[in-house]
Amino acid sequence: MKKIINILAVFFSCAICFSQTTIDLKKVPFEIKNQNFYVDNVIDDRQELHLGVIEDNSNQKVKLRFENGTATTIKYFMDAALPKTGDRVPITLRINNLKIEEAQTSIDKRTARVYIELYFYAANGEELYNVVHYEDQVFPVSNLTEIYETHEQRIRAVLEYCLRSFINAQKANTTNILTKDGILDNASSTTEASTFETYVPLGKWFNMLTFKRMTDKYNEGWNVSYTGFSDNEKDLIIPFVIGYGQSRAKSNVVQERGYSSADSYALGLGFNGYLKITPGVYLDIGLNVPIGMEVLRDLEDKKSTNFLIGLRTNQGVKIIPWKDFGIVIGAGLFQQWQTSKVINRNIGFVLELGINF
Repeated sequence: MKKIINILAVFFSCAICFSQTTIDLKKVPFEIKNQNFYVDNVIDDRQELHLGVIEDNSNQKVKLRFENGTATTIKYFMDAALPKTGDRVPITLRINNLKIEEAQTSIDKRTARVYIELYFYAANGEELYNVVHYEDQVFPVSNLTEIYETHEQRIRAVLEYCLRSFINAQKANTTNILTKDGILDNASSTTEASTFETYVPLGKWFNMLTFKRMTDKYNEGWNVSYTGFSDNEKDLIIPFVIGYGQSRAKSNVVQERGYSSADSYALGLGFNGYLKITPGVYLDIGLNVPIGMEVLRDLEDKKSTNFLIGLRTNQGVKIIPWKDFGIVIGAGLFQQWQTSKVINRNIGFVLELGINF
């Protein structure tokens, strides 16, 4: 029994190890001239102590951590950039946020990001400066190995940015100068800060396959399409869409125009945009140029074709209730003008059903 317990303990220990990956920062110096401070202490004030959750080459989610801990690793990095000397004053860094992210952000691209929220304090505990910064880099969607190998470069880049931002703010603010004893020469001076943006995570990438049923006064048709888009909270979302559709004019209208049947086949090209209303609910607006062919048969069953090009606008609502996998539901209106020999313009309804993955 004891042997079984030991084996299970080893197994679970290995499982935990494999679910975490460690990284370290290279000690690559960068030039900072004529500085009067050094970093005496680094405090990691984050609730989540790992750096982020990413996918490895096997599409398994793993946590990233610094090999020697966040505070120690960044202290070593700062010591290399700003060595301690007798003529420099000490400051403390407090890390409120430090995240590594990566996500698919277009049909063929993946974005890797490091986000930092960093505070600078004088030796007496007075806040000197705070700064936030995003460091983004775009890769081909398949380059998971290169993305992983360059995370530490982006961390070094955000740390260097924060240091230079603090230095520039100190130079610009002549009433907020560090003195040799590590306090401000004007205790009532206000803290200079960069524009403090609210953290916005990289959006999840959605893939959708949908079937649309389209109907209006003169036609009945369908459309199948693939849609891919990166979700976000505040901007207009521009999805990648490719679709194919077919419609048939209703018989009474066709006969009035001197034909026995009229079928159209078209690819939709143009602009679509989503506005997020609430999580899982999107306003769908679009402007498309359908291009295709109209196949006609006259009352004597003689076949002819007609090149189709048109303009279509649409407005609707799309519901994606589950983020990872689930059903997509949509409904809306469309307005269309085209070079048809049967019906040039119409207004109709669309019902949509599909899956996201």
